[in-house]
Amino acid sequence: MNRAIVKQYTATLALVVITVVCSGRSSGAEVQNGMPVVAPRGDRIAFLSNRTGNDDVYIVSTDGTGERALTSTPENETNVAWTRRGKIVFAIVKDERSHVYTIDVDGKNRREMAEVPGRAVAYSPDGKRLLYMGGTWTESILNVAAPDGANPKPITNGSSIAWNARWSPDGKWIAFTGRSDPKAELAIFQMDGEGSVPQQLSDVPAGEGGAQCPAWSPDGSQIAFQVNSRSEKGLAHIWILDRGGGAAHKLAAHTDIYLDETPSWYPDGNRIAFQSNRTGRMEVWMMNVDGTAPQQVTGTTH
Repeated sequence: MNRAIVKQYTATLALVVITVVCSGRSSGAEVQNGMPVVAPRGDRIAFLSNRTGNDDVYIVSTDGTGERALTSTPENETNVAWTRRGKIVFAIVKDERSHVYTIDVDGKNRREMAEVPGRAVAYSPDGKRLLYMGGTWTESILNVAAPDGANPKPITNGSSIAWNARWSPDGKWIAFTGRSDPKAELAIFQMDGEGSVPQQLSDVPAGEGGAQCPAWSPDGSQIAFQVNSRSEKGLAHIWILDRGGGAAHKLAAHTDIYLDETPSWYPDGNRIAFQSNRTGRMEVWMMNVDGTAPQQVTGTTH
C-alpha cells in the first residue's frame, strides 16, 4: 500500500454517510438501481446498478438528470460513500477481503486506499479510523483500524451479529444492526467508538419485523432505518427513531407489497433518499422526512 497516497487522502475521507450491505438487494438478471448515498451538497446521489451484470457505481443528479457510470469492473462494488470534498469511496470484496478505493465524480483518479480482512467498511467522519466487519455473519466482529487498514482493534467479541455499522456524524458513536439474543428480532444498537456495551435504540412494535440498515441524520439526533415485514414477504418501510427517546415512527405507510429500504439523509435533514420497487423494479427514490412527496429519481425519462 502506498503510504503517501493514504496520507494525501486521509483529510478527504471525512465521510458524510456510509452505505453498507443491507438486505433487500436481490440477485439475478433483473436490473436494479439502489443503495443510494446523498452527496454532502445534496445535489447528487451515488448508487449501485447491476445493469451490466455486476454492481457498479453510478452517479445521478437529485432531479434524475446526468446519470453516468463511474466504475465498470468484473466484481461487485459495495459500501459506497461520499467524502466532504465530493469524492466517492467504494469497496470491492475479494476472497473475504475488502479493497477500498476513492474515485472522482468524473470516474477518474481511482486509487486504492486500504485492504482489510473483512466486509462493510466505513471511515470515521475525520477519516482517521476505518471500521469493518470480520468473523462470520452470525458471529460478527467489528474492528477499528488506521485509515490504511493497519493496526486493527476488535471492539466487539463476536458473540452476536453486528451488521451495517455506521459512524455518527461527530465520530463518537457507531450504530449497527444487532440482536439481544440469537432468537430476538433484528434491532438497531449503538456503542461508542471504543467498543462500549451495545445499547438497543429501536423499539419497533411486535409483528412489524426486524430493524436494520441504520442511517444517522446530519445532526446525529435521529436514525433512519428499514424494517422488513416478517409476516408479509416483500414488504418493507423506512422508519425514524429519535435518539432522545420516544417511539419510532413509520414513513409512507402502505399495505401494498413493495420494499422501501436503505435510507440516506439529505444534508439539510429534510429529505431521505432510499431504494424502492414500488413501480415493479428497484430504483432510487426520495421523499420528505415525514414520508410525503415520494419522487422517483432513477429509471425515469428526463
